[in-house]
Amino acid sequence: MNLTRYIYTGPQSAASLRVGATRQLLEVQLHTGESVELPADHEYTKVLLELKHLQALPVEAKASSKSAAETAPKGAKS
Repeated sequence: MNLTRYIYTGPQSAASLRVGATRQLLEVQLHTGESVELPADHEYTKVLLELKHLQALPVEAKASSKSAAETAPKGAKS
């Protein structure tokens, strides 16, 4: 299952999606202003994009999931 990271801007919601060849269940919580990972090719994702409730995040945002405080050396002042 290949997921893409988005920022969600719609009303608070939740969804259970069947994804992949094995129809695996993916449950997601959707909160305004927070990131969510969804399959880009899923019909539900396409609808949210059409409604302008999703904005794709740059690929590098997915790789840098730690905040600056988490990556600072111990004892370092911020």
